[in-house]
Amino acid sequence: SNQDAAALADWTCTCSAPAQGSATAAPAACTLDECTDLTCGTCAKDTCSAAGQTCDEPDTSADKLGDWSCVCPPPEVGSRVAGVATCTVDECTEPACGTCAKGMCAGASPAQDCEDPDTSAKVLSDWQCVCRAPAAGSAVAGPAACTLNECTETSALCGTCAGSTCADASQDCTDPDPSALAVNDWRCECRAPSTGSAGQEPARCTIDECTEPSCVTCAAALGACATGQTCNDPNKAADQLRDWTCTCDAPTVGQATFMVPVCVLDEGRQRSWS
Repeated sequence: SNQDAAALADWTCTCSAPAQGSATAAPAACTLDECTDLTCGTCAKDTCSAAGQTCDEPDTSADKLGDWSCVCPPPEVGSRVAGVATCTVDECTEPACGTCAKGMCAGASPAQDCEDPDTSAKVLSDWQCVCRAPAAGSAVAGPAACTLNECTETSALCGTCAGSTCADASQDCTDPDPSALAVNDWRCECRAPSTGSAGQEPARCTIDECTEPSCVTCAAALGACATGQTCNDPNKAADQLRDWTCTCDAPTVGQATFMVPVCVLDEGRQRSWS
């Protein structure tokens, strides 16, 4: 009968557990979500959730097994097929985590670079602000106090450094404040026994050969200009030595340069003062 004919082709194909799906008069498109099914041998079960991760099944076709992945929770990144992922978080570049730098290094003064030596999600707050050359210094989880010794730094990157300016003048260089924020404060200092200093250029060194006791050409060191004589250094420039003079005090007269004078009595003066 027509009714019996209508009852034909009503058979169904049903997927075998744990797969799901059925189709009438045709093979079923069986599916199996390995993230949610707890019975299949290849399923994730609680592998991901126990590690604080989420499970992702890219293809739920029942013939695509073992392709599920554990995915790290934001802001961590990382995934692993059919296993627990190794999660990472770069605290220098990630803007969302509570321990991240969030531009703190780049916004410091002076601007610094951020480095995260260990990006494992289990190692947090280890990022560092690192001073940019030619400055030096670093600090963990915060801006560094960058230093720049303008006397000793030889890098061409330092446009304010002394270089050999002081040394070429046989002088010593000092940087009173080595902070990278304090630049152009270096000075050339004269070497003993001369004195003098100048900022960012060679100093005009001086030495009074009459009073300085330590120089080999000085009157004070040689014991010249004894009692009754007066010493005078007409040019105190450190490169003008041996020009001091001894002048005899009245009523004697006499003078000598770089030696002891022979003082003689000025009888005219002696009579006028008597």
